[in-house]
Amino acid sequence: MDISSTSPLTFQGGASKVERCTLSTGGDVLRKTGVPATIAREINALQNLVNSSRIVKTPQLVASGDNWLATAWLEGKNLAELFAAATSEPERIAICERFGSLLCASTAISSRTPESESTYDTVFDTLEAAVHAGADRVISDPDSFIDGHSLGDVWRDVIADAGSVVPEIRYCQGDWCLPNVMMHGNDASELGAIVDWSEAGWLDWRFCLADGLWSIGYNSRLAGVNPAVFRMAFLNACDVNENSIEVAWHRKLRALMSLI
Repeated sequence: MDISSTSPLTFQGGASKVERCTLSTGGDVLRKTGVPATIAREINALQNLVNSSRIVKTPQLVASGDNWLATAWLEGKNLAELFAAATSEPERIAICERFGSLLCASTAISSRTPESESTYDTVFDTLEAAVHAGADRVISDPDSFIDGHSLGDVWRDVIADAGSVVPEIRYCQGDWCLPNVMMHGNDASELGAIVDWSEAGWLDWRFCLADGLWSIGYNSRLAGVNPAVFRMAFLNACDVNENSIEVAWHRKLRALMSLI
């Protein structure tokens, strides 16, 4: 690629370097630089995506290297930016409703990547070893569903309730947070786009629910607002009961996986 200018983008966090690049031939691309293994996973995901949804866009890969990839530029603002700029509760509710509706739409996207067996065995083995090494550790994450609880207590809850949760395996983006979801325009009904597919794969889509609830809590805290009504709007858009055992179980499992 022959690039004439670049400008950094910070909305995707510090794990990767993300830039908007203007090509010498005209037009913009999004260039992402990072750990080769992570870049390779995302390249594979983008190459195998089958966009069967009419209301959500996915990035189109245009070039790549060992530690970088470039996708066609997707116009719009990410939902974290819009949430932070919102000046009223109804605005933020509309954003979180869109966040939920796009999660449901994204499960209409399929992949040529083979579906593996739906099993938690590997995850459970890894978590069990980590929990036993620090079972008494008390979690202090205000955005976590297990804030104030010990790893050991949460792990016992997860094991006790595991038999009650029937997996619902779908192909998912894998990192469902407000910065990774975009809207083209200022209206919550506008076409959406999803970026960052490095964690994509076949998994229980309710992990994404748990990711989304954490993200709403985090961004609400940054904005100085209570997340309860926004989390409810998100879950209602997904037609999910906030008090269901499935939601609670995946929130606990997601929190354990991210904190240890």
